[in-house]
Amino acid sequence: MNLDPRRVLEQEEPRRTEFQSRQVALDLVVVAALPERIDRLLHAVPTLQMGNSYRPGGWSVAQIVHHLVDSHLHSYLRCKYALCETLPHIKPYDENEWVATGECSIEEVRSAQVFLAALHGRWVRLLGSLSPDQWKRSFHHPERNEDFSLFQQVAIYAWHGEHHLAQMALALGTEMPA
Repeated sequence: MNLDPRRVLEQEEPRRTEFQSRQVALDLVVVAALPERIDRLLHAVPTLQMGNSYRPGGWSVAQIVHHLVDSHLHSYLRCKYALCETLPHIKPYDENEWVATGECSIEEVRSAQVFLAALHGRWVRLLGSLSPDQWKRSFHHPERNEDFSLFQQVAIYAWHGEHHLAQMALALGTEMPA
């Protein structure tokens, strides 16, 4: 079953307020599946189409893949900090600057996909090992001036992956892979 990307883009970032093990498990499944779903979406896409954007002025498919690597790497590290420190203050970053660095080219999309798959494998193993109390550990985000628990973080990143997968599907004129 494929999904209409326009419906996915209509969904807002989740704002979970309490830990629910069943919901966390569902969010973790979504996070775990993202790299394979991207692979299915992009497996036959010619390099030239990696430059397509879902809207004027928006990121290209290639930039979205590179952004997912950068963003999910930051999220992984934020999880590690929250587990190893008491309410750490994380370092924000400028996602537009990061996606404009030299390795973020159309030609490097496949290597970014490999990196994302390895990162997600490690991240999901980490998150899958957490106890209910560990899921409630938090970090502070200074740009948002909010504390985020790990169960909130995994919900946001499940949504984040879906959101960008939908953007790529729109840019390529196709549905999202299930």
